[in-house]
Amino acid sequence: MTFLNDVKPYKTSWKVEVKVLHSWTQHSSYSGGDSLQFILADKTGVKIHCTCKRLFFARVKKLQVGQWRFIENFSLTAAAGKCRPTSHKYKMSIISNSNVTNSTLKDEDNFLSLTSFTEIMNGSLDSNFLIDVIGQPIDIGDIQVVPVQGKETKKLEFTLIDTEDHQIACCLWGRFAEHMLYAYKVAQVNKNFLCLLRFAKINVYKGQVQVTNAFDSSTVEINPPGFDVQDYLQVLPRNELALTTGSHELAKHKGSKRQPDKWSIYPERSILDIIMATETETCIVKGTIYEIDTDWAWFYFGCVKCHFKKVTDITKRDVVPVKHLWYCDSCHQSVTNVAPQFKLHLLIKDDTGETKVMLLDTIAEPILGVSAEVLLVGSLEEVEDPEDLPAAINELIGKTFKFGVYVSKDNVDYGADIFNIGKTWSADEIITHSDDENTDDTLTNRALSDRSSGQVSLISMESEENTCLSSTPLSKRKGECEIDDLSSTSKKQCSKIMKQEKK
Repeated sequence: MTFLNDVKPYKTSWKVEVKVLHSWTQHSSYSGGDSLQFILADKTGVKIHCTCKRLFFARVKKLQVGQWRFIENFSLTAAAGKCRPTSHKYKMSIISNSNVTNSTLKDEDNFLSLTSFTEIMNGSLDSNFLIDVIGQPIDIGDIQVVPVQGKETKKLEFTLIDTEDHQIACCLWGRFAEHMLYAYKVAQVNKNFLCLLRFAKINVYKGQVQVTNAFDSSTVEINPPGFDVQDYLQVLPRNELALTTGSHELAKHKGSKRQPDKWSIYPERSILDIIMATETETCIVKGTIYEIDTDWAWFYFGCVKCHFKKVTDITKRDVVPVKHLWYCDSCHQSVTNVAPQFKLHLLIKDDTGETKVMLLDTIAEPILGVSAEVLLVGSLEEVEDPEDLPAAINELIGKTFKFGVYVSKDNVDYGADIFNIGKTWSADEIITHSDDENTDDTLTNRALSDRSSGQVSLISMESEENTCLSSTPLSKRKGECEIDDLSSTSKKQCSKIMKQEKK
């Protein structure tokens, strides 16, 4: 049994005991269809966002709100996006061999993390994270019907007031607006009216800070259990004044900038430059590798037929002899023809700062001088001890390289602190135009973010130069690879790192 704070993406064979705090269906027009979303908490109060594709809906039938359950076997990817319901650095995904079973644990705690009005108004919070907030609604207006993306949507504006007479503007949409207006009409009779907004979004509209629902991720509770409503109302001031407009400025839109397609004309940047970037770009950064991030596995298994897209281990190890088996989401079937691929997460530094980078297979292999298949010596098992790294990887610590860095939309707009690398050079190599004349100029590893789900996918189109460096069967591939743990929004926070530069 593992606590949520300790799960990491280097393997999938975790088992956790969690309570379902909230669930909703996320609609999608993409081929994968709708998905189920859950917010889970363990008994220590740590929360995590869990997602389940339509293909695996049958595996989560037992995940019911308010109930404790065991979940065994799941994958983890870096959490990202503008509506993150928890502060956990990873997001859980249900996979083909996930197993949900009943738990006997009884705990009525809903694990609230209430945010003060002062924190909301002073701008000290990261608005990418959803919050819990409670107060007495006042100045409730009429429901308005406004066009949103070509569809008429109901909207209700009001003010929340706390026990210290602080006020915050609120705006609810759709069914949340209807629910609030109904509660208000009932409250006019019984006078007991507290409102708890869970997993709500901090927003800035026309220069004013407000709290709003984040699509169906949020919940609205009227006079929630666990609060003595009468005592709370007694200390609430009688304030009938209209809300005064705040002085917070609207955040500037961060644009996107197209870059040239030859590495030789990309600018050189420092690490501080890419961390503080306000536009997407491709650039070259010189840095020294000083740690290996062992939160992540250094390799993954990919389906050979599907150009090395990541597969899920579904091997039944209680059957002798063990027959290794994986499930490929692209093939929609069990497969046995897989090959290991590098996926190195490194920490690099220069005189201006430090950051995290990720190198996929054909980018990592040239600087290591060996393939992942050779380093694994035929093993088909997941990483069990993330600290046990091959010597070739440990020897990277202390070495300096030039990295071709993609500063993506995830890095600029969503606070992702892992940068994807498209190419590497030795530290003293002069990058000239001729260096890349024979390189396919479609080389790109761009992170594309789905604003509504916060999920990240990676399109990888590798150069002929890099592809030919892969060993069999890697050399047969066309260089298309799908990885979904590209970025994390835990900016400025380093996860546990085991391998460090010797001093």
